[in-house]
Formats: sequence, C-alpha cells, structure tokens
Amino acid sequence: MKTVTLCLAFIGLSLLTACQSTSKPTTTKNAEANQQTQYFAEAKVLLDKLKEDINQGKDDQLAYFSPGTFKIAVGEFENATEEYLDISQNGASSFNVFKSDSEQYSESKEEILNSISVSNQKLKLAYKIKVSAESTLAETFIQNTVLKDISAPEVFPRDYEKIYTRINDLIEYIDEGELSEAQAKQPALLRDMQILEVRTVRKKALGQLDSDIALIKEKNWAEFVPVSHQQLLTARNKADAIITATPRSTDEIKVAVVLAEFSLAHFYHLSKEVNALKGIEINSYEQYLLVKEDLLHTVTESLKMGDVRDLAMTQQVETIALQAGTIQDKLTTANATVLALQNDSTESSEATQSLRVEFKNQLVNLNEKYDALVIENSVLNKQIQNKDMELVRLQAYKSTAIKAKNQRVAEKKLAMQEQAKKEAEQKALAMQEQAKKEAEQKALALQEQAKKEAEQKALAQQDQLTESQVVEPIIQTETTETTETLVEELVEE
Repeated sequence: MKTVTLCLAFIGLSLLTACQSTSKPTTTKNAEANQQTQYFAEAKVLLDKLKEDINQGKDDQLAYFSPGTFKIAVGEFENATEEYLDISQNGASSFNVFKSDSEQYSESKEEILNSISVSNQKLKLAYKIKVSAESTLAETFIQNTVLKDISAPEVFPRDYEKIYTRINDLIEYIDEGELSEAQAKQPALLRDMQILEVRTVRKKALGQLDSDIALIKEKNWAEFVPVSHQQLLTARNKADAIITATPRSTDEIKVAVVLAEFSLAHFYHLSKEVNALKGIEINSYEQYLLVKEDLLHTVTESLKMGDVRDLAMTQQVETIALQAGTIQDKLTTANATVLALQNDSTESSEATQSLRVEFKNQLVNLNEKYDALVIENSVLNKQIQNKDMELVRLQAYKSTAIKAKNQRVAEKKLAMQEQAKKEAEQKALAMQEQAKKEAEQKALALQEQAKKEAEQKALAQQDQLTESQVVEPIIQTETTETTETLVEELVEE
C-alpha cells in the first residue's frame, strides 16, 4: 500500500514538474515522467530489500563479527536512501542543482544503484568474515560462553572486561584480513580465560569458606582443636584441587565443597565444646558427663531399648548403633515386602499383558534376525567357496613354482659340475705340460753336467798319455762307452 501511495506521489510530482517546464513538448514530458516513476518504483524495491538485509545483518551480529565491513555496508545504504529521498521529495538532487532534471535523475539513479551494489557486496563479505571468525575463534567463543554462564563478568568485572576487549581485538584482526595475527594471539587468550574460569568457580564455591578460615586464623581459634582445624584445611584443599583440575565438574565440586563445609561446622561445634570445658571447674566434671549421658539415654528410650547407663559411655554408643542397625534392616525388608505385594496386586494383569507384547515383539525380532542370519550365512558360504577356489589356484601355482625352482637348482648344479670338470681337466693338462717341461729341462741339465764331467775326465786322462801310448785306444774306448752309458741313464730317468 505504501508503494502504491509513493508511486502516486511520484506521478503527481512528475506532472507538477512537467507543468513548470513549458519548453518541452507534452509527449516528451509524459515519457520522462513515466520513466522517472518507473525508476522510483524500482529503486524503492531495491532499497526495501537492502533495508531488510541490513536489519537481518544486525540480528546476525555482523556489527560484532565484522564491524568495519558492516559499517561500510550500512553507510552505503544510508547514502542511497538519502539520495533517493532527496530527489523524490525535492524533485531534483540538492547536489546537482545546475543540471537539468533528466541529467539529475540519471546521475541520481546511477549513484543510488552504485551505493546499493557496494552495500550488498560489503554485506556478503561481512557474512564471510563472520563465518571465518566463528571457525577460527570457535574455542574462544565457547570459553566466553562458559565465563558468562558462571557469572564471571559479575564476579570479576574488571578482569572479564580485559578478556572481552582482547576477544574484540581478535575479531578486528580477522575483519581487517590479519587472520594469522588472530590465530597467533588466541592461545594466550584461551589460557587467561581458563584461569579466570578457575578463579570464578573457586570464588563462588569456596569464597565464604575461605573467609571463615581466614577469620579462624585471625582469632587463633585453632589453638585448642588443631586436629579438627587440619581436617578442615585438608577438605578445603581437596575441593580447591578439584576446581583447579576440572572446573566444569560441577557434581564432583559440589560434593567436595559440602564435605569442606561439614568440616567447618564440625570445627565450630568442637571448638565451642572445648571452650566450654575450659570454663568448667574440677568439681563440675561429673555433672558435665552426666548431661552427656542423659542425652544418650534419651536416644535409648526412643529406640525402645533398656537402660544401658551401667555401661561405659563408648559401650553405650556401640549398643545404640547396633540397635539402630537392626531396626534399619527390618525397615528395609518390610519396605521391600510391601513394594512386592503392591506390584503383585495392582500391576499383575498389566505386567502380564506387557510381557506378552514384549515376548511377541521379541519373537518377531528374533525371526527377522534369523532370516538375516540365513542370508548372511549364504553370503559367507559363497565367500568361503571363492576362498577355496583361490586356495586351490594358489596351491597349484605353488607346486608349479616349486618344480621350476627345483629344476633350476638341478640345472645350476649340473652346470657347476661341468665347470668343475673342465677346470680339473685344464688344470691336469697344465700340470702335465709343466712336468714335461721340467723333465726336459732336467735332462738337458744332466746332459750338460755329464758332458762337462766327461770332458774333465778326458782332460785328466790326457795327462796319462805320455806314460802309456799303447793303452790309449783302450782308454778312449772305455771312456766313450762310459759317457754314453751315463747319458742313456740320465735320459731314462
């Protein structure tokens, strides 16, 4: 309805503008008026859509996750809106008063469309930055939620404000494109946030207890009850250790704090008793013990027991505890019996029907499971058959491979034997040749030696020729025969 009213206003404004200008033909003025009216309608649609997107961006916290980029988007939207309102209300742009109406509308349209385009681009970029920030700083945001849930901003407002400022700094780094800087600074921030979480949980869980312990120390109340005081400190430190190690273990922390508060109450009551004893005179000790014994006697009467004041006080307590345990056992048995009777009387029919339905459902489930098992068994049988075939193939392949291997080994052995035989024959031939050469050389050496000896002997016999010329032929003959005999012997050797 607003759009229709605005369009009518634009038509009237255009007609009024056309009436003021008498220099243009009527048809031209009407065409310009129609064009302007159409333009205003289109611009209005675009601006309304952009306004919705801007409002949605605010709801989506773009101003927080992408402050700089979203601010530019909003600024461009405001510029487009201002230009639109200016020309629609005044009939001309206040920035272009020296130009014609057509020129002003044209420039205004271009400026508005440009601002809308830039705003939409920045909006898309802001959403991308938000996604990046939520992904990169996911642990930080989770930790911040934890701090808010445990009321850290209220317990430690200044410390939380510093943490919150550092979170915003990381977001600005991402908005400005410095993602690595945000990633580098995040671990230190997370450590400080976890420390603040532990401090907050400790303050809320042990704050009052620590104040009471400080008061005990200040008043020196632990002087006469040191054992109870140490039990209190131990319980408090145990609770603190749990908080430090696991600050989000709510149930465990609660149990530990309750025990510490119990120890505190025990300390107070015991210290009062000790102070009371300090003020009692010696002749009043009996009366003090009688008062305590009367308290125990009240308990025995409540339990319908006999008078046990003839026993020592510790034995009185043990007797009372034994009687209380017996009564407790009887009560437990009675309650179980009553509950069983109630179940049998009020729920027997319903239970029977329920069991029937349950058994029927179980039977259906079992049948379905049986069918599934049959199918699965069939599949497994096929798989086993395939595996058996593969096993047979593998065994055949293995047998063939073994035979081939044995054949190669035998062939290799025969080749080695042939090679050894050839080498032995070559070696024997070489040795025979060597022996032959050595024998020939030895025979030649012996011949030379025999020849030398014969010559020497012949020379020695020549000296005897002068003595006997007759025997010379005989001696020469014997010498020649002897030499030949020696040579033949050496050759045979």
